[in-house]
Amino acid sequence: MNVFLSEANEMKQELIEMRRFLHQNAEIKDDLPVTSSYVKQKLTEWGIENREISKCGVVGIIGGGKGKTVLCRADMDALDMHEESGLPFSSKTPYAHCCGHDLHTTMLLGAAKILKKHESELKGTVKLMFQPGEEYFIGSKAMIEAGVLEDPHVDVAVDMHMNAKKPVGQVATCKGYTCASCDGMKLIVHGKGCHGAWPNTGVDPFNTAVHLYLAFQELLSREIPSDQTVSFTFGQITGGNAANIIPNDVTMQGTLRVFDKDTRAFLKERIAQIEEHIGKAYRSEIEHVVLSDVPALYTDPELQAEMMGYCEDLDIEYIDYPPSSASDDFARITEKVPSVFFSIGCMPYDAKVLYPPHNPKILFNEDALPIGASIHAQCAFEWLRHHSE
Repeated sequence: MNVFLSEANEMKQELIEMRRFLHQNAEIKDDLPVTSSYVKQKLTEWGIENREISKCGVVGIIGGGKGKTVLCRADMDALDMHEESGLPFSSKTPYAHCCGHDLHTTMLLGAAKILKKHESELKGTVKLMFQPGEEYFIGSKAMIEAGVLEDPHVDVAVDMHMNAKKPVGQVATCKGYTCASCDGMKLIVHGKGCHGAWPNTGVDPFNTAVHLYLAFQELLSREIPSDQTVSFTFGQITGGNAANIIPNDVTMQGTLRVFDKDTRAFLKERIAQIEEHIGKAYRSEIEHVVLSDVPALYTDPELQAEMMGYCEDLDIEYIDYPPSSASDDFARITEKVPSVFFSIGCMPYDAKVLYPPHNPKILFNEDALPIGASIHAQCAFEWLRHHSE
């Protein structure tokens, strides 16, 4: 058996204990004092140099900064929701790890302990990136601005996500664009309120909002090639509180998801034009607030093939999966350095219903923890061995 997989299996109970501690102490955004302290405590306990470079963003270094550098990333934050899994170790906080970030953090901690044991054999440096704020798309940006890709300079990056609809032992991979960009927006349509009996005395922001919505949908059907995958969804259109009163303002909140960067740039330009001209046409002012601006996540095909080759003896089965319209702010890393993204199967053995991520009842199979830890360790160790100067 592969040495890293063997060592990860030997520490399986420790991995489970770490995961359950993190699960019970779920925290959100970049406010992760318990989680980040726990990560730093473990790294320090194992003799791994570490420091907090942004709010609750922790970096560990194995290999002393010599040679080339592989970055292994794990997101640590939970969701602002109550857990309904029924697990005996359910979250003790108002938040819940219903996207698997507690497993991501645990797998990278496991890899860190293994790689530290083999530090003298490393042909370079492994940088550990424990990131807050993925669910709000704020964590990777903050850590990049704080210098996570430098000192030492990062050459390639590895990340992984749990997949509770694939069995343990399966690892899904996608070449090229893997996750969509996410441009979240809040549009505040400013009109002029009046009585509904005399709409001519005001400016109806609902009328403007409806025309905006229809124009945006026509963008997709009339201006985007049919072979492009684009999703433009509005989940909120609200305003007013009475049946016979036209309000001053209407708020629209939506999300644009795209893979191709040129298509994304074109759509953002057209959205701005539509807002300007429909606003003028219906005598309204439209305030555009950016809620998120995450690029598409790109998996480097050559690096992916190389990393998959390194992991052939880890007792896993690779399967292809199509690009996902979900988004992940690891994309900001993939914009800057060649990167790979693995989807780790962790389907419960006896599940009667398979719940999707962000569902309060989702369950993850902890047997996947040694697999993820060994993939991180194997990819980092072997890439450095094959690219040593």
